[in-house]
Amino acid sequence: MAKRKSFSKNLIVKNYLYILLLIGFLFLLFSFSYNRIKKLVTNPQMKKDEISVQQKQEKISVLDAIVHSKKLLSVTEDNYTNFIGEDAIYVSIGINSSEIDLNYANIIITGQVELIGGKIISGVEKNDGNKQILEIEDPHDLQKYFVTLKYIKPPKETNVKTQLAIVVDDFGMRNNKVFDNFCSLNNNVTFAILPDQKFSKQVMNKAAETGHETMIHIPMEPISYPRNNPGPNAIYVHLSEKEIKRRMESYIKQFPLCVGANNHMGSFATTDEFVMRTVLQVLKEHELYFVDSRTSVSSIAYDVAREMMIPTCENKLFLDTPRISEKTLALKIKKLEHLAVDNKKILVITHCTSQKKYEFLKEFIEEIEKLDFELVPVSELFKSNLPEII
Repeated sequence: MAKRKSFSKNLIVKNYLYILLLIGFLFLLFSFSYNRIKKLVTNPQMKKDEISVQQKQEKISVLDAIVHSKKLLSVTEDNYTNFIGEDAIYVSIGINSSEIDLNYANIIITGQVELIGGKIISGVEKNDGNKQILEIEDPHDLQKYFVTLKYIKPPKETNVKTQLAIVVDDFGMRNNKVFDNFCSLNNNVTFAILPDQKFSKQVMNKAAETGHETMIHIPMEPISYPRNNPGPNAIYVHLSEKEIKRRMESYIKQFPLCVGANNHMGSFATTDEFVMRTVLQVLKEHELYFVDSRTSVSSIAYDVAREMMIPTCENKLFLDTPRISEKTLALKIKKLEHLAVDNKKILVITHCTSQKKYEFLKEFIEEIEKLDFELVPVSELFKSNLPEII
């Protein structure tokens, strides 16, 4: 009996010990939790750091976006200024007209500003297009900015040759000795090939073998039509948008190696904005450049192409009109030197229709190589270190 009482007494002692240990553990747990909660309440920074894993997003101002745009456009520090006015922050950016178009610079800046939520309030063009002023509002603090884009005089370059691109039109109708002769010329000469002609594809392939760049010579309606016929499946002003696009796609499918296009004839079609926008839209979708052959002084093709942000240039001189001779050769070279005073990139056009025109072009190339000209394929005229558009 005494043994049983001793056992019960020991069991009670053990239970008390367990209870005391449990109370102690709970007290420690409560103390830790209480202190932690107290710190979270009294220390907001700790609450922010330990409870939330999201970091506060850094606010990027409109000025930051403008400065980034300046870097994208390669604007030097001496062509960039800003100051704080009473009503706004004023920024001035000088653009080198020989490298960047103001409209292009405008697109880069507005793209960067809108990317951070900035608001473009207005845009004004002044000085015959040589200056643009943008009014911008910052989304964070409603700060206003006035950004002036203006052309500056490009720095004087020494010993820089004028780039000259020569386009030879009307290939595709013949595949003979005259064509072989043209293929023997400097491979920086560019060939323009008429679609839907007997030898169109053969000419494209042979030109590729001799290293000559090729473009599509788009047949287009002249003012003198039907007396002068531009050729099969040409672009006429009466055609629907759908039909113009169908014909353009057909040309492009025929010439997978061509990297651009220019107009054949087209003294009427190149004055029609609807026609040109339709034609140029197809070229843009296929990333092809466009050359306005300037068969009409009223052509709007070059201006529309620039507006649509398509790599483009215009013919400055027909080498073989009105006639070819030693006298006209000297006159053409003199004209070219005069053009080079204000232009560092020039494109001229001739034709492949006779042996005499080949000989004239060969002599012309020999003469200009003695002068400050660098003969380049047409695509070289569009190369630049410009950033991609947002």
